Amino acid sequence: MDWRRSIIGWVLLCAGAEMLGIALAAGWWLAADSLNPEPRTFIARLAMLELKGLAGLVEGLVLGSIQAWWLKARYPTLPATLWVLLTTALAVIGWGLGSSFAIFSTTGAAPPPPAAALAPPMVALLAATIGAPLGALFGAAQWLALRQGARRAHLWIGANAIGWALALPCVYLAASIDAGSPGATALLALAGGCAAGLVLGVATGQAFALMPAIGRSRPAARSESSRAALSA
Repeated sequence: MDWRRSIIGWVLLCAGAEMLGIALAAGWWLAADSLNPEPRTFIARLAMLELKGLAGLVEGLVLGSIQAWWLKARYPTLPATLWVLLTTALAVIGWGLGSSFAIFSTTGAAPPPPAAALAPPMVALLAATIGAPLGALFGAAQWLALRQGARRAHLWIGANAIGWALALPCVYLAASIDAGSPGATALLALAGGCAAGLVLGVATGQAFALMPAIGRSRPAARSESSRAALSA
């Protein structure tokens, strides 16, 4: 029961963190877009790419900090600061990659069809195809910190590949819907972020059962044998 409550806590934290992080990042994105909606020169586009990539700074700090708080209680030797820094760096890269195509593809020719013009199954498939390798990259970066607190931390890479392959379609599908107003768009972004966080939390949460904390398993076994000896 304690294990189930712990995983439920992780899932809810991921959902809340993603909802808040994506909402703040989307607000940053829209503010950046309002400064120069259609940058023409290469320098202007590069500046916009850097500005929009910084949306990941907001999301990464929120997500990384909340995750590190939960993980530190389970893995005492985890370097929480490193976890936050790695998560933030990957989020900045992810937002930068996500915005690069839209920024650099506006060359005066006919623009590519927007996500809204694609059928929802195609949007989900595209997002899953992007999410799996990005999730593996995300998990590999966080592994650098997690390996200092958990045994078999390499399992985190596969868990994130699966988690983001399932979570990113939630974000893309929400973004592909024409809500008709800024308020409705914001609500869709919140819903997409929350759904993505829930899916990501469930997928990655399963890995914790296979990743015991460093220095925890053997003492626990000794304490149990000690209690058994005393009761006998």
